[in-house]
Amino acid sequence: MSKPQTRIKETKITQVILLGIFCFSIVVALLDSISIQPNVTSIYFYLLLLMVIATVYKPIRLFLAKSVSFIFKTLFSSIKSLCTTAISFILHK
Repeated sequence: MSKPQTRIKETKITQVILLGIFCFSIVVALLDSISIQPNVTSIYFYLLLLMVIATVYKPIRLFLAKSVSFIFKTLFSSIKSLCTTAISFILHK
């Protein structure tokens, strides 16, 4: 890798780390403001942190949108093929 590409990657990694720290403090402050004790071992805490990071940082938002749309498209197509197979099986009986 050339030196400018290394610099760009280092800058992006630094941005993500700083943004993660910032969003972590936002989530903790949000939970503290509604009198909920933040539990770092809870999956809901990390989902809330991911939602806050996704609303603030555009590349992560785009990645999450693509991932969720891929999951829903795959799920919908599998359900659709399963239903068509079941209907054709019932009609041919």
